[in-house]
Amino acid sequence: MLLDLLILVNMQARGLDVLPTTISRFRNGGDNETADLLETVVYPEEITHCAAGVKWFKYLCLRSKTPALSRDNLSSEENGDKETEISTEGNEEVIQKFHATVRTHFRGPLKPPFNEEARKAAGFGPQWYEPLAVKEVQNNPST
Repeated sequence: MLLDLLILVNMQARGLDVLPTTISRFRNGGDNETADLLETVVYPEEITHCAAGVKWFKYLCLRSKTPALSRDNLSSEENGDKETEISTEGNEEVIQKFHATVRTHFRGPLKPPFNEEARKAAGFGPQWYEPLAVKEVQNNPST
């Protein structure tokens, strides 16, 4: 259930995708005060918010399988070591779980364009979302 709720990270990341355009629209409309607020307060907070969701999703996925690994990974992220990754195998497992859970709760593909820079800053690289931007083909053989 908690993993399902953390899938909202996917939806929160959409805010990262649209905020630059929203900021630009406010600037072009002459509302620099709102644009500045969105750029300096809301945008960085949205990155932090998504990063927290990714961190906890990874933690919960790994906790049941390898408790020591998930604790070590969480500790390294809390110490600011964002480059520390869980094992490639573990990371791939987490991402596959993410894809499966998103596909269970959301219909259709994610819609680009994606703010790759902000998503990466949140620890949410393209391997997390690009496969979800393609419509999944169901293999239903005729009998």
